[in-house]
Amino acid sequence: MSQKRRRELPAVDTQLVEIFDDLANEDEEIRLKAAQSLLKKASPDAGLASEKLNEILRRLIRGLCSGRKAARLGFSVALTEYLIQLLGPDSSYPSPPTTLHEVIRVLEEQTRIGSNVGGQEERDHYFGRLFGAETLIKSGVLFHRSVDNHYWSEVLDLLFGLAKKKVWLQEECGWILYNAIHSLNKNSHPSNHVQLIVNKLQDNDLTTTPEGVAIWIGTMLNFPKVKLSRGVWHKENPLHQKEKAKLAKILKGASSASPDQGGDVSKFSGQGAWTPKLHFAWEVILARVLDTHCARSSKELGLADLWNECVDENLFSASSSEERKYWGFLIFQRALRDAPAQYFPIIFSKNLMRCLINQLASPNRYLHRIAEKSVKAIILKVDLDSSLAVPVLECLLSPPNGQANFDHATKTKMVEKLISSLDDKRVKDLVAVSRKMLLRPGTQEPQAAGVVRQVVADQLVNLVRSRQFTDGNFSSDASEGIQMSLSILADFAYFNSRSGKDVHTGHEPSEDPPFSTASRDLFKSRILSCLTHLISKSHNPAKFAYDMVARIHTREDQEDFPDSFLSEEETVRESMRKAWKVLEKIHHKASSDSAKGPLLSAFMLLYSLTILQVYNFEADAVTMLDELKLCYETLIKHRSKGSHGGSDALVEIILSLVSKRSVLFRRLGEQVFSAFASYIGESGLQSMKQVLMTKENIVGQEEMFDVNDDDDRDDEMSDVEEVDKKDVEAAKDDSSQDKDSDGEASSSGESVDEELAEFDAKLAQALGVRTMGDSDFNEQSSDEDMNDEQMEALDSHLETVFRERKKVVLEKTQKKEAKETIVNFKCRVLELLDIFVKHRHTSYLALTLLPSLLSAIQTTKSPLVSSKALDLIRKYSQLCKKEKIPSSTVEAHKDAILSLLKGIHEQATKEGSNAYASACSQASLLFVKVLASQDRESLKQILRIYAKTQEQALFDPKCRVKTSFFSDWLNWCASARPKDTKR
Repeated sequence: MSQKRRRELPAVDTQLVEIFDDLANEDEEIRLKAAQSLLKKASPDAGLASEKLNEILRRLIRGLCSGRKAARLGFSVALTEYLIQLLGPDSSYPSPPTTLHEVIRVLEEQTRIGSNVGGQEERDHYFGRLFGAETLIKSGVLFHRSVDNHYWSEVLDLLFGLAKKKVWLQEECGWILYNAIHSLNKNSHPSNHVQLIVNKLQDNDLTTTPEGVAIWIGTMLNFPKVKLSRGVWHKENPLHQKEKAKLAKILKGASSASPDQGGDVSKFSGQGAWTPKLHFAWEVILARVLDTHCARSSKELGLADLWNECVDENLFSASSSEERKYWGFLIFQRALRDAPAQYFPIIFSKNLMRCLINQLASPNRYLHRIAEKSVKAIILKVDLDSSLAVPVLECLLSPPNGQANFDHATKTKMVEKLISSLDDKRVKDLVAVSRKMLLRPGTQEPQAAGVVRQVVADQLVNLVRSRQFTDGNFSSDASEGIQMSLSILADFAYFNSRSGKDVHTGHEPSEDPPFSTASRDLFKSRILSCLTHLISKSHNPAKFAYDMVARIHTREDQEDFPDSFLSEEETVRESMRKAWKVLEKIHHKASSDSAKGPLLSAFMLLYSLTILQVYNFEADAVTMLDELKLCYETLIKHRSKGSHGGSDALVEIILSLVSKRSVLFRRLGEQVFSAFASYIGESGLQSMKQVLMTKENIVGQEEMFDVNDDDDRDDEMSDVEEVDKKDVEAAKDDSSQDKDSDGEASSSGESVDEELAEFDAKLAQALGVRTMGDSDFNEQSSDEDMNDEQMEALDSHLETVFRERKKVVLEKTQKKEAKETIVNFKCRVLELLDIFVKHRHTSYLALTLLPSLLSAIQTTKSPLVSSKALDLIRKYSQLCKKEKIPSSTVEAHKDAILSLLKGIHEQATKEGSNAYASACSQASLLFVKVLASQDRESLKQILRIYAKTQEQALFDPKCRVKTSFFSDWLNWCASARPKDTKR
């Protein structure tokens, strides 16, 4: 029986299989290594047969049709290099294993679509043909001088055939041809290859497509000798001004031909489905119009015409779709990348800005994310070049396209970030832009103009606050910008800018519409806000305040003052003249006398702000000027040793400043007090102690401020809206933990309920009905008729009831406000005393503060006051621990210190909270440490004082001293006991 012959399988090259598999790997490094291995395996030195080399060629082309992983990328790179190795000018094969004709034939054969092919397989073959044609072009084998143009024509036919057959491949085909033009120009190839592209473009009716426009421009710029088709574009230039409407339609994706113009719409090949990718034609066009160095015809489109016609009025029009607006944002980001500053007003166009603001306003908008990317592109542009911050801000904020409240409208902080990151050298430029916006807010409606001016003024304040300083000093550029900001606010707040030439430009200013009184008052308030920041941050805030009020004083006689207060009151003008003489002397001395520099700077700051308050029509400011003059003459000009008259008056001035609910005057008082703390005498300190003893009610308010009504507070013109709310929040937090305050709140709630019940009863009595609490309330008829006399009597009775109710509510409000005023005042005084203790903790006067601090803790109903006073005692103890009180001071006041210690022990026996008991114990131990540090014999007297207090605690039922008072004393005794050195 004969055996069947076995069929022999062909040998498989496993190494080649692995190489082809790695060419499809998603890792780029693996793909490149596989391509190198393939080229090495197919090199002339490897000695492969022509059949094997052709098989590799077919396999590479077939791999372009694979949709697996990254096959097209890897196989296209390998095929490009393989063609160069096979058919390139430097090929080292003895005889070419294949021809260019054969390569094109294999490409057509391997990418031909057969019958009954699915959609995905069809797409893969089309992409394979596209990538194959691209590899032929990139390899350069078509452009050798020895190669006939016929092969180039065949490849072009493949590309144009794909572009015509499949719309979604049209852009890719155009991109390949556009890059081919650039590669031909780079390699200095003859222009006949480019001429063939232009001819094929015309033959296939693709000249009036975005791809055609890009190829045309590329040919026009790189190969000016190539003959372009006539009759397509005016002067054979798609960027001619007469072609902007046609160009806009093409770039929008619409047909440039229309039936009413005799055009054939069917000849236009659309783009197909929308893609979230910008067409490369925009890149070509923008590169041309943004190039500021290229020579162009006067009739050629510039960025302004192109942007207005093709972008702003086209893609960002009100009727444009969301998809086209998306493209518009992409075009904006691309243009912003290379646009110089002079082009910013063009690309930040009207419709674009409107769309950007609308889309940023809500995260639910369709284009919110692309709008956010546009914002990031703007910030990135400024980060790369800080000099562009001001031009960008001007476009975002200034009319007619910008919006002053851009951050508020878009719910972003872009303007705030740009202002904060602004270089000090550019501050003056932004201030100049703000000035123009204040003069011309872009609207004639007074109320809307006032809103814009308020936003701009706030931005100037933010600009001042954002400046960084080193060691308390601003850079010269930042200082100049801050002074310029204050000057502009002062000019518009205190002067009629229409009355003369502008000091900044020398031209007649155009204030349109005129500044309202509300706007001028707003500018005054923002000046105070700026000064508040400068006082707290700068080491020399007096310079800014003086320069600003000096500017006002200089212009006062040159401009029409918007108000007539100063010109009518001769007494005020006389006080101002005297004050200016003193202020100028202080300014002169401050720059020459370094020894008294801090004192003079404090006086200069206080004088400058007091004069500013006179300009703001503060009632007490003129009187304060006279008092300041007395203080200056006593403390500086005619100072005598041991005299505290001037310091006492200065303390009263400082107390009047900190009593106002304003951060500015609070910080001003602290800074001036810090400068003069070493000059404060017993009388001045007594004025501050008196504040701590004031009752926290209407009676205390009247004693402290001589207040009869609330009219004095209506005109308070300062940064009152900026009062630090941390103290109030801390008070609320502390009160929630204080049992006494809980009881007070409970009783307060009960009193409110009682008042409401009483009001209901009176109202029911007036109406002649029963209250809701009555059992037969529902049985009461509400339909009883009343005659006119009864109605008039009822009206009179109701009026009396509601008047009494209003009086009760007003009284409660006044009580609450009075308490808040006194509590706030006490807190400010405790802050001043904190400064005093830091400067004078080694003096006897500082020790005399302790009894008053304890009394304040005991009597106050505010947890905040109690907490601040207790903290001050703790800080005082720590300071004395670091730097002891001199022995001479203790010896001179030993009896007085012992007397103070006895007084503290008497205070410790009184009823008080745990915080009060802790404060008494700390104060007592502080006196103990002061006395014992200089003379340990004093401990015997101290021991007798403690013994007497302990005896009182044992036998006197009214004594409320806490046991911790004695345990703290015993602990201190244990630590102070002499150590046994013999052990």
